[in-house]
Amino acid sequence: MRRHLIVTMLALLGCYSVVSSVPHQPWSARVLRGDHEKDVEGVAFSPDGRMLASADNGGKIILWNLSRRRPVRVFTGENFTEVAFSPDGSLLVGAGFDKRVRVWNVRSGQELHVMKHEAEVEALAYSPDGRLVASAGGDRVIRLWETNKWTQAFELAGHTDSIYGLAFSPEGRLLASSSRDRTIRLWDVAARRQLRVLRGHTDSVYSIAFSADGHRLASGCRDGTVKLWDARTGEEKQTLTGHQDSVHGVAFSPEGKLLASASFDSTVKVWEVASGRLVRTLDGHSRDVNAVAFNPNGLWLASVSDDKTVRLWKVGK
Repeated sequence: MRRHLIVTMLALLGCYSVVSSVPHQPWSARVLRGDHEKDVEGVAFSPDGRMLASADNGGKIILWNLSRRRPVRVFTGENFTEVAFSPDGSLLVGAGFDKRVRVWNVRSGQELHVMKHEAEVEALAYSPDGRLVASAGGDRVIRLWETNKWTQAFELAGHTDSIYGLAFSPEGRLLASSSRDRTIRLWDVAARRQLRVLRGHTDSVYSIAFSADGHRLASGCRDGTVKLWDARTGEEKQTLTGHQDSVHGVAFSPEGKLLASASFDSTVKVWEVASGRLVRTLDGHSRDVNAVAFNPNGLWLASVSDDKTVRLWKVGK
């Protein structure tokens, strides 16, 4: 009773995270609902794990206070599919089908910059050092924006169809992209050139993610499979099967032992990376699941869906 009282008082003061500390059964979910009116397509935790941003295709990004499970700010546009925090947590970047990348100050909510693409934007990534933002989509090119002045630094071209996924390696040297052209491409960011093309998927590759050590790359495909690759050599290591529809999101846990995948079969699956074993299927969403993200300490997994909800799953140990 005494501990519960202390936790409650600290939470009210804003200095204790209830989400990461209150006892909660492994793999059970807390639902954030009621504020999204359209399909929720993008999700990201703040670097300190206290906030979560969820983006919907109605033009709304909601910033949630996770200790209270309530919205603290709404960022607006026309349509959003992607959202990302800067590494220091001070900025939020969103993009979508309105062909724009928007940048806001998290604390004030002020929109700071708007950058334009020639087609819808379906992929977004912030470099680990905070100096670059990569964006891509229907115009088949990756645009790299310098964050000190928010101008385009350069482009990377090579994909022959829409680009659906982007991810920087943990040290920022590599950028991975995935596409409707069924390939994954690895790029040397400093040299501004393509290093290799990873082939093996038989349909559109919707999502891509690096492991925390940068050694593994995970990809999710329209055919329902997830593949694991050696990021250093491009060698395909494993194919994970079990989803019954397209895989639109993949995310490694911070320590790299688990991989989560989000699918249009309305489930999230959690896999053991070393063995490829299916650890758990998370049911609860009633429609397509579009994206997943682990919080920085790996204790919570967020998923977002066309059912207009955000779910927070307590990760089993």
